[in-house]
Amino acid sequence: MKLTAVAMGSMAALFCVANSASAQVNPIAVTGWNHDMVLNDPSPYDASVTGTMDGGFGQSENWTWVEKGTYTNSDGNPQEFEGLVAGTHASLTGSGNFEFQSFSANNVVGLNGGESGTLTLDSPAAYSAIALYGASGFGAKTATVTLTFDDASTAIFNVDSGTGIGSDWFNSGTDKAFEAKARASNKSEELYTRLFYQQNDAIGINESYFTLSGGDSAKLLESVTIQNTGGDRMVVFAISGQPVPEPTTALLLGLAGVAAFATTRRCA
Repeated sequence: MKLTAVAMGSMAALFCVANSASAQVNPIAVTGWNHDMVLNDPSPYDASVTGTMDGGFGQSENWTWVEKGTYTNSDGNPQEFEGLVAGTHASLTGSGNFEFQSFSANNVVGLNGGESGTLTLDSPAAYSAIALYGASGFGAKTATVTLTFDDASTAIFNVDSGTGIGSDWFNSGTDKAFEAKARASNKSEELYTRLFYQQNDAIGINESYFTLSGGDSAKLLESVTIQNTGGDRMVVFAISGQPVPEPTTALLLGLAGVAAFATTRRCA
């Protein structure tokens, strides 16, 4: 009886350790990106984007995001630009990892005030937490985030003004996930082969983190809809989640813990 009780305690402890070790969000594969907001090679750069942060969607002029690299500046000289870096990154918040979409294709959900966009999961799965990565233009915004599950039920979260994806892209708050440190703008005079450049350490991507209830984390998440309930302009670059372990995986971890404990007792 004593062995059984201790073994069960060992199993519970292992569950806690496993959950703690995996308590990080990681990128989720989705579809639904609707704009390219990142300037990158090759020129002409007016063909590089379908919208800009300060000019609007459907506009190639004005300040927007830029991929880190070497470009021809407005004076015609090569210059190293700070900016976004492709691939997967650890969030500065410490909550886990996120992944940028290709900078040569639609790479954000871009939303004017009142608009909504939906990201649909490639493979529905259960999550205990979801994180969105993005920023807003022209000051603080609010948003509503709706999670839709496989049983057609929903969970709704609100993004408070000036937090997470509702924070301006010039942000020094604790919700900053990635430091871009710069932005760029098209220069039309040389047939869009040069870029204006502005460096500012405050420019970056911000994180909104949502914890699901126990009931919702037992369901399969199918899609996430973001509505910009503030004014222009909001972009979401990435989505990540903390997966809920499959029951069989959790059981195997627990059984392994019991076996390890029993072996230790025999060897003592």
